Amino acid sequence: MSKGLRIIGLVAALAVTLSGCSFLGGNGPEFTNWEPQLSPSGEKLAYESPVEGSLELFTYDLQSGEVHRLTKNDVDDWSPSWSPDGTRIVFASNRDKNVDIYVLDLDTLAVSRVTTNEKDDINPTWGSDGRIYFNSNRTGVWEIYSIDPDGGNLVKVTETGE
Repeated sequence: MSKGLRIIGLVAALAVTLSGCSFLGGNGPEFTNWEPQLSPSGEKLAYESPVEGSLELFTYDLQSGEVHRLTKNDVDDWSPSWSPDGTRIVFASNRDKNVDIYVLDLDTLAVSRVTTNEKDDINPTWGSDGRIYFNSNRTGVWEIYSIDPDGGNLVKVTETGE
């Protein structure tokens, strides 16, 4: 896929998200609960939902129906993914004026920043190997990277040829 088509695809995805899931027209359903991720135990869902002008993270207990709000701030938190042991959630956020990867401890709700690059780091997913995989445009093209949850041992996984 050419660089131009990838950019058009990213812009279209952003437009769909910002327009309430209708393409540019804004006539679609309201953007509500989004990107559900099942916990490793199969008991809970993590997801994002807009609250007071920003996206926040929540969990939903499939047995009891209880909803727990995990984040509360003026910026967007999205793309939750569970750690293999179900004790933490990795997510993307624009907390520091660009998009980076963060980890939330479910017991304490403490958030730690995993990536600190000036370019955008998005689409985090927690691998069964304990590493976090994500996309970044830090080289000028979107690539896949992996990193330890503490922010160490960054590895560029893919290499797009020019």
